[in-house]
Order: sequence, then C-alpha cells, then structure tokens
Amino acid sequence: MSIIKLPGAIDLHVHLREPSDNKAETIKNGSLSASRGGFSLICDMPNNPGNPTWSLAKLQEKQSIAEKDSVITTLFYAGSQPESDNLDELEGMAKAGAVGIKLYGAPTTGNDNDYTAKDFEPIIKEWHRVAPQKPIMLHAGADNLEELIEIVTGTYGHHLHVCHVHSTAQVKLINSYKKQGRKLSCGVCPHHFLKTSHDTIGQGWFARMQPPLPEQSEAKSLLSLLSSGEIDILESDYAPHSVDSKLKAESNNPEGIHDSSHTTCFGLPGIEHIMPIMLSLVRKNLLSIERLIDATHTQPIEVLGLSFDPEQNYTEWDTSEAQVHKITEQEILSGTGWSPYVGYIAGGKLTKLVSGGKTVFEAN
Repeated sequence: MSIIKLPGAIDLHVHLREPSDNKAETIKNGSLSASRGGFSLICDMPNNPGNPTWSLAKLQEKQSIAEKDSVITTLFYAGSQPESDNLDELEGMAKAGAVGIKLYGAPTTGNDNDYTAKDFEPIIKEWHRVAPQKPIMLHAGADNLEELIEIVTGTYGHHLHVCHVHSTAQVKLINSYKKQGRKLSCGVCPHHFLKTSHDTIGQGWFARMQPPLPEQSEAKSLLSLLSSGEIDILESDYAPHSVDSKLKAESNNPEGIHDSSHTTCFGLPGIEHIMPIMLSLVRKNLLSIERLIDATHTQPIEVLGLSFDPEQNYTEWDTSEAQVHKITEQEILSGTGWSPYVGYIAGGKLTKLVSGGKTVFEAN
C-alpha cells in the first residue's frame, strides 16, 4: 500500500437542505457522505427550500440537529436577502456561531430574483458592524459582481468570497482587486471544470447548474487557474436533489428555461467522490498535491478564520496503483441515490478520517 496523510479537507459550500421542503438529504447522511469523501469539516448554506436560515431560531434549529446527528464538524451560514427583512436577526446569528453570511445576487434554487449591488448594502453594512471578521459569501449575478466587490471590500473593507466562479473573466476581475490588497477570495466547483455545457444535451437537468456549466475551453482554463492558485479554493456546492426532482424538471421544462413559471432543479450531489477524483488529477500532474491541500484546507481556514488543528483533523489515503479505479454506483452515499461522477477515475481510497479528534472512519 502507498498511504499518504492529508489535513482534513474543508468544504465551505454545501447544501444539506435540512430542515426544508427537500427531503432528499439530511444533515446526518450528508455529513456521512462528506466524511467518506475525505472532508472533516463542512459549512452549510442558508437557502433551505421553504425554510431559509434568516433568523437566530432557524440557525439554532440547524445547529441542534447537527450536534445530535452530524458525523463531522458542521458549521452554518446566516442568510439575508433584500426581501427577507431580517437585519435585526444578523447580530444574534453572528454571536450564535454563524460562520459567515451568504448573499444570493442572482436567481438560484428557491429564488427567481435578480438584484443590483445597492440592494444588498443595508445587509452588508449591518453584517460588517456585527461580524467584521466573518466573511460575506456571494453568489454573484451577471452584472453586479464588480459593484459588490467595490461595496464589500472597498466601502467596508470586509472579506468577500465569490462562490463558484465559472469564467476566466470573473477570475481576472477578482484577481485585479486582490492585487490592490482587497480582502477577496474565490472558489470553483469540480463540476465547472470536470463537466461542460455540452453535457446538458444528453443529460438535461442532471447537468444543469446555477451558475451554468462552461464551454470546454473555459472548463480547461478553470482547472488551470485552480492549479496555479489564481482560484483560491475548491468547493463542492453539494446540492442533493433526488432523481425524481430532476426528472420532473426534465419532463416539465426540457429546454431549461429559468423563470418562476417553469420547473427548475439546479445542482449536483457527489461530495463523496470529489477528493478521490482530485487525487486522480494529482496522478495526471494536472494539480499538485500541495495545491490540493492549499485549496481544500489552508485557504478555507484563512477565509473562515478558523482554528483548525491538523492533528485533530486529517485523512489517510491509499493511493497505490491497485486503488485507482472507476467510481461505481455502489460507492454512492448521498441520500439522492445518484452521483454525476459514476464512471470517473478515483486516484485512491480513503482509509482513515479524523474530525475534531474523533476517528469517524477507518478501513478494516
């Protein structure tokens, strides 16, 4: 065997969906899936369908479930939107342990609205007042990214993390501001460089994302930008939609129209397969092991401002040639029962995971 030890991976962008109208996943099973993928800490987003995390009570409800059920360290973001009218809840959520706040500046699951940057300024101002060291996470719109960068990092000097970048133009813009010393970072999802827009022809809603999958040349560029460090972080955007939900969208909306009058179902599961696939990219010399550690451990710690002991949070992987394999349906752990990464190459198998000093998994 060829065993390598890595710091526990951190995924700062997951959607566990509990409690919500979406019953495809739970905090317990979602955290289990993440653990088998080599993640020792995950951070859950607030846009639970029908039950967003817009209040202290909602945050504490999630925390209570996680304390009882989560198999790894699970943290949560506060949420606020221009229409949520919850500015008076932000201080309580910040003090109660919300790891940051998520803003949705463009249509996504459960939200068909588009916004201007100014729409968010009251929220940004209040979050900066009550949680100056906790990041603002952004799902950017088509036309509001630069102005939001100006407001968050310029006007308020606050750290902004731009989630799931999907174009070289976005990365170039973000890095132009980083060179000015702005508190700014960005992340990319595996599906934005492992898959392409062409996949929607054959896979339909099983390959429809928000933001959309890029063309092949952009996908290749995004992987290169991750490899070079110009994209800081690897994040999953784990979205546990059931097969039935995907097929319903495919049946009702085969053209993929995104508005309130059409059925939509954006996003992918597969968190349990991300790190094994990344190890296969390391084998192919498309990504260095040092950059993988940086993108899944060092940089997430810096963005979130966490104290994270690698001796209490680590993984061990068997990366010998015998463990290089095609991912099978038998390796699916997500409550959705499917994964977009079946058939992809895994560069090793997890043999041990420790989270918060607790051995969560150890192979026999």
